[in-house]
Amino acid sequence: MIDAIKNALKSLWTNRLRSFLSLLSIMIGIYAVVTLLSLARGVQGQVTKAVDGFGPTLIMIMPGEDTGEGAFNVGSAFAPSTLFVKDVELLKEKADLVAPDSIGYVSYTGGALKKGDKKLSGFPFGGNPEVFPYLSLERVSGRQMTENDMATKSRTVFITEKSAEKLGATVGDTVTLGVTELTVEGIFRVKEEAKLDPTSSDSIVIPATLAHELNQSEQIGQIMLKAKDADSVIAAKDQIAKLLTDAHGVADFTILLPTDLLKQFTEITDILTLMVVGIAAISLLVGGIGISNIMLVTVTERTREIGIRKAVGATEGAILLQFLIEAIVLTVIGALIGIGMALVTGAIVARVSPLDPVLGAETFLLAIGMAVLTGIIFGLFPAIRAARKNPVDALRFE
Repeated sequence: MIDAIKNALKSLWTNRLRSFLSLLSIMIGIYAVVTLLSLARGVQGQVTKAVDGFGPTLIMIMPGEDTGEGAFNVGSAFAPSTLFVKDVELLKEKADLVAPDSIGYVSYTGGALKKGDKKLSGFPFGGNPEVFPYLSLERVSGRQMTENDMATKSRTVFITEKSAEKLGATVGDTVTLGVTELTVEGIFRVKEEAKLDPTSSDSIVIPATLAHELNQSEQIGQIMLKAKDADSVIAAKDQIAKLLTDAHGVADFTILLPTDLLKQFTEITDILTLMVVGIAAISLLVGGIGISNIMLVTVTERTREIGIRKAVGATEGAILLQFLIEAIVLTVIGALIGIGMALVTGAIVARVSPLDPVLGAETFLLAIGMAVLTGIIFGLFPAIRAARKNPVDALRFE
């Protein structure tokens, strides 16, 4: 077997340009599989870390009827919210399985934040002081939002470092949201686990009561809270569902737990993984056809060699194995180059972005396995043709 591999490498090196061109599609297919799978694993790991950071007691309430699949109702994003400030007050008053002072909520608003000639679209929204722990923000300078800000509908705004840098703003500066003048009271840093969220780095938070005034509505976009303890999460979820259903007359909301969020995200990444494997399979199919063609050419070129080997006693099995190993070695070399390219890409992505791609052993084995299988499938026919050549005719071949 070792000798067969050495002979295969020698043969491939003799025709190295042709061999390289024939394995390009294999390289590209394996590169796509390894790169995209490692990126998907990296994103999944970051999301899991972010959700775990909130702890097992997190409960999220979203507007829109539950789809029954433990997932956010996407259609509700395009319809008026079914949640109101009075729902928050109801939960504070009657939801005794909810941890005190843990109910945070956001009210989405619009407009661009401006300072002089600088403008930041960002993602402005109203929130109460309790919502900040859920936003993965930590204070850098200034102060936190207070209940007094809520009570007085204070013209204050709390922004991220990135937003402050874009505006050239510091604590105490005056900025405008639409036509409303606001004072920057706090600047926050986005925690590491939230950096994958494209909205987090441009967060613009104003007191929720001010947002209601600007929106002329007390609708809210999302409620986040925590159960008293991990053992009472399901009971708290059921209690919240009953309270809100009784108040609304219909269950026009969705309650999600961290496990629901992870399940939903895992389903998405699984679908993307299947798509990636499908695309890579097409690339490997094209590469496999190229491998088959080049091996057929190789068999023709080495017909006399085959005749000599058979004349001195080589069996059909030995000839078949020799050419099959050459095809497998060719595809495995393509796979290793593709994996190497994927590793370089992953290192670059990790350096220039918050994402940390994860290349697990199973991904590596999958890539090598796909390459070996491609070599066997598309190298088998040329190998059989080589093995079945008549030694007399092969020796006469010029």
